[in-house]
Amino acid sequence: MDLDKNFLGEMLLNKTLWWCLTQEGDGVQFKASPALQEMVGAEILDYATFLSYLMPESAHLLEYKSREFMARPEVDERFLVGFKVGEKITWLINKLHLANQGPGDCRVLYSTCVEVSEMYALEEQLIESHSRLMIEQLRAKEEMAKKEAQILQQQYDDQTQFLAMLSHELRSPLMGMNSLVSVVKKKQLANEDASDDLKTMRLTIEQLNFLINDILTFAQTEFGSIQLKPTVFELDQLGEYVSHLTKSIASEKGIFVSFAISSRNNCFYGDLVRVSQILVNLIVNAIKFTDIGGVFVEIRELDNELEIQVSDSGVGMDEKDLKNIFKPFKQLDSDSGPRYVGSGLGLAIVKTLVDLMGGRTYVESTKGVGSLFTVNLPMEVKSCPTTELARGDECDTCSELALSDNFQCDFDVLIADDSKINQKVLETFLEQLGCRVDQAHDGNQAWAKFQQKPYDFVFLDIQMPGMSGAEVCQKIRELPAEAKTGLQGVFALTAAHTVNEVEQMGIEIDQSMFDEWVEKPISQDKIIHLLHCKEHPAAEPEPKEMASTNELQETESLASQIPEHLQHLVPQLLENTHQEIAEVRKLLYEVDEAAIRKVLHRMKGNLMLFNVTELLEAVRDMERMASYQNREDVEARLVQLENQLRQLG
Repeated sequence: MDLDKNFLGEMLLNKTLWWCLTQEGDGVQFKASPALQEMVGAEILDYATFLSYLMPESAHLLEYKSREFMARPEVDERFLVGFKVGEKITWLINKLHLANQGPGDCRVLYSTCVEVSEMYALEEQLIESHSRLMIEQLRAKEEMAKKEAQILQQQYDDQTQFLAMLSHELRSPLMGMNSLVSVVKKKQLANEDASDDLKTMRLTIEQLNFLINDILTFAQTEFGSIQLKPTVFELDQLGEYVSHLTKSIASEKGIFVSFAISSRNNCFYGDLVRVSQILVNLIVNAIKFTDIGGVFVEIRELDNELEIQVSDSGVGMDEKDLKNIFKPFKQLDSDSGPRYVGSGLGLAIVKTLVDLMGGRTYVESTKGVGSLFTVNLPMEVKSCPTTELARGDECDTCSELALSDNFQCDFDVLIADDSKINQKVLETFLEQLGCRVDQAHDGNQAWAKFQQKPYDFVFLDIQMPGMSGAEVCQKIRELPAEAKTGLQGVFALTAAHTVNEVEQMGIEIDQSMFDEWVEKPISQDKIIHLLHCKEHPAAEPEPKEMASTNELQETESLASQIPEHLQHLVPQLLENTHQEIAEVRKLLYEVDEAAIRKVLHRMKGNLMLFNVTELLEAVRDMERMASYQNREDVEARLVQLENQLRQLG
């Protein structure tokens, strides 16, 4: 059946959405489709009525788009307008068309429309939802920022409290030792026994050493620079070593520390330095809160791990204390007496190191009864060395042992260091232990001597004229095994304590070449553990003659700064330091900054041996200078350094 065209046209005109504007001369006629009028909900008789139903911004937009389209009809113009009749709003997308009708200048502008009210409402809902989401996100960020600010404030408060505590903990024993030095001098002059005072000073130094090492380890963990250095170590030696370190602290409080080791194997592969530090910190913490009874340490071998248990008969802890004990800067006060010197970092460091090793930490405690700390460390069993002595790392928490009377090392040792002071101190320590020592003043001489004579151990300074310590070590490693049959260890000597300091030295170093990386100042205790010297019964000391009053007065200005066993080297220290100051002045005028830094680094290493804090800090400040272009500033620092040197001699 054919559709009636008139009927079809009439239906389209009535049922579709459209409007048209006919312009002929100065007259304008407007018409809107019945469907459009029905949708809008009002009768639209003329153009003015049409515009009145449009929302204001839509009316302006329609007039603007209409004028633009009539000027450029080739543009595909579509835009959205809104009608508002009463509370009802109708949204239409308009597409404009332009046609000429009949003769003359009669032009017809018409628009076909699509109703999108529901889509517009949905879009508004999406925008509103998105806005709410953004507001919620902003509020969440604000809440998070507040929490972060609270955390930062708490950390600031904790660290402020920690620094205040640290200042007190460091200053108090140092002031006490300063007073004891005067007491000991007076007793020496009066020929009185000062052994108790010296024992107190040694204990104080050991406590300060624990404190300083805790601070250094915490700083390394905070900056992510701490690294594990696993080696093969012997379990029984670990027990003996830690027992020796904690013995004096326990005896001072009148309590005992007992060890029990239950293991099928004796040699394990792990970081001896950090395992020792974990064990020492647990024991020291137990001693701190124990006044009656003692501390019991048990080390057991389990499947692929070592279990360390430290129990005490101390004051114990309640549930509140247990939640905070592994947090840094937190200290629990002892109820029964003065606090043991500490940083509030010991247990936090234990937890950090155990986590770093992939281990687990547990604690059980009963108030008034005592505490039990359990640490499980993954540890691989290894075969014990048979041809060489096992060399474990020197523990960071070492305190200086009694001088060499109780130990014996029968070894041939080569020392290579361009600093005469370093050579002399190290030679003195080694000879007191019974070693035979040869010296080399640069890398070339060290390499030549090593090829001429077999040595058991070699100490190499990293920075030397000629070949560096690393280059000498590399040559030694490249030798065939038969050329170094007696060699048991090659150790690096350096005043650089961090990776950044090593990089600033301007040379690339593979630390794995060396058996140990030994930081200055080196102590006899470090040497004993590097060389594994064996303890033997101490001989009765020979009575010493009392020094004359004049001799005591001459050394009195040095006693509070220089260790007694190094005082005879002070003249050589002064001579070397003055020579190095003169060398810095010469290099200033040659504008050789790299050479200046090397001299300052060498000077720092010498001063570290003597623990002269003010001089050492002055040299460190110079070494940290970004440039040496300002000669007046450098010269002023050198003059200040010379003035400080005069106080030593």
